[in-house]
Parts: sequence; C-alpha cells; structure tokens
Amino acid sequence: MWLSAFIGLAAATHRILALKYPETFARHSPPAAVTDIGFAQHKLLTFVHILPGMLFMVLCPLQLSRAIRNKHLTFHRWSGRVFLVCCAIIVASALIMSFRMTIGGASETAATTFYTLLFAFCLTKAFVHIRRREILLHREWMIRGFAIGLGVATVRPIVGAFFAARQLAPHEFFELLSGLVLRST
Repeated sequence: MWLSAFIGLAAATHRILALKYPETFARHSPPAAVTDIGFAQHKLLTFVHILPGMLFMVLCPLQLSRAIRNKHLTFHRWSGRVFLVCCAIIVASALIMSFRMTIGGASETAATTFYTLLFAFCLTKAFVHIRRREILLHREWMIRGFAIGLGVATVRPIVGAFFAARQLAPHEFFELLSGLVLRST
C-alpha cells in the first residue's frame, strides 16, 4: 500500500512540476505531451484535483494502520473526516475532468466516470456504516474505496510507460484499456 501511495504521490508531484515549470518538466514528445497539454489547459481544476489527492495518498495508509487507530483514536477520527472531505473534492473534480478534459475520448470518459462513481459509492457506504457504529463493515468499505483510489492513482505511470513503449495515441490506448476492463468484469 505504501508503494502504491508513493507512486501516486510521485505522479502528482510530477504533474505539479509540469504545470509550474513546463519548460523543464512537461513532456514534449507525443503522445505523452498530449496529456501534459490537456492538464495545462485546466490548471486550476488540475490543482483542485491533485492536491487533495496527495493528501489522500498520505492519509490512506495512516487510516488503515491498526497501531495508529488503536493508540490514537482521536487522530484516526479527525484524519478520517479530513480524508472524506478530500475524497469529496476528488470525486467532484474527477467528474468535471472526465467530461471537460478527456484525452482518451469516450472510452476514457466512461472509465473515469465509472470508477469515480464506484469510489464515491464505497466511501458513502463506509460513512453510513461508521455512523451506525458498524466498524467491520465500515472498514471493509473503506478498504474498497482505498483500493479504487490507489488503483486510479497508480495506473497513471503505467499509462505513461505504455505510451512510451507502444506509441499509441491516448484515445487508442483508452479504447484498448476499456475493452480489456470490460472483458475482465
């Protein structure tokens, strides 16, 4: 989990640096440059999405730590509230980005919308269960939400590596990926 969180943090850090210092950190060769251009056209929305995403990456492993939860329950509860606020911002911005910043076409929009809604559903279920003091169900749904969030964040470098190795256009990659995901479910 820490490795996935680190990958997500690294991807977010790269995105911030590419937006702040495009001459140094933005990629200029296709097809990776297409993604950097897309994010650069929507800087504020990108920052609204990735800054809470970075906090998600830090809080996620801490929330699941049995030692922290048992010894510092107050911290666990307050950081859980911060975590859920971050997730609400991530969900809202991801839905907007899915339709305004599509790089991979309709396939990407469908996939990101589906996973965003699934992420929101899992976290909503977790919240409902903790309000009912159903701790085990709360934990199960939080783990599902964490897995989806970490999965989405860690797939970014994989996408970049695939672009570099296969030289597919973003819409071609996302069509291929969507087909694979649909076949596997």
